[in-house]
Amino acid sequence: MDELGLVKDLVRRWERGWGLCRGLPEATTRTASDALEVVLGLPGREWELFVVDADNGVVRALAEEVLGAPGWLTVTTRRADEVAALLEDAGLEVFAERKSLMSIDLRNHPTPAAPPAEYRQEMSGNGAIRTAQLLDVQGKVAARGMVAVVGTDAVMHDIHTDPGHRRRGLGSVVMGMLSRHAIQRGATSGLLMATVDGAHLYRSLGWLPEATMVTATDRTATNRSTAA
Repeated sequence: MDELGLVKDLVRRWERGWGLCRGLPEATTRTASDALEVVLGLPGREWELFVVDADNGVVRALAEEVLGAPGWLTVTTRRADEVAALLEDAGLEVFAERKSLMSIDLRNHPTPAAPPAEYRQEMSGNGAIRTAQLLDVQGKVAARGMVAVVGTDAVMHDIHTDPGHRRRGLGSVVMGMLSRHAIQRGATSGLLMATVDGAHLYRSLGWLPEATMVTATDRTATNRSTAA
């Protein structure tokens, strides 16, 4: 499989787990562009198109489809600056933050660290989806995260530490809890979409960036949808 095919495969596998975590209907595939269409039903983000960058003509055609519509377009690419310029030239507003598609061989993931003594670990959920939480002495959620296990893939989602509990290693503990559960369920590969801040944590745990995810929308159309 060439590099483009590899990234396309990773995006499809990531989207399945991400969609499960968010409780979304199964994505549909556009025949002409091979883009994934996901229905989110949110104000200003009724749907989102995910495409792996292969051809400027395809990206431009999808951008034109988003113009005037309450949807988002996310292009996963290894030429982020060029794609961002293309989307802006097509009339879309590109989000300032570029996220990263990241992966790891779960066998190389650090073993779960014990949280500081004042925190209690908790796992919940059933089926393919589990939620990991760290609770403080008052029983409030200090850090959390989700994982969806699909076949041999574990897709991490919504990893978050409350601002008042940061810089205590809680994010690493949550990631360790999720990876341990995923391995117990037979997963061997980890996938996630990382924010800029989150990527620093994941890199320290051995996760590797595969490509950049550039997202754009027609802000006028999404604002109109939100106000309606």
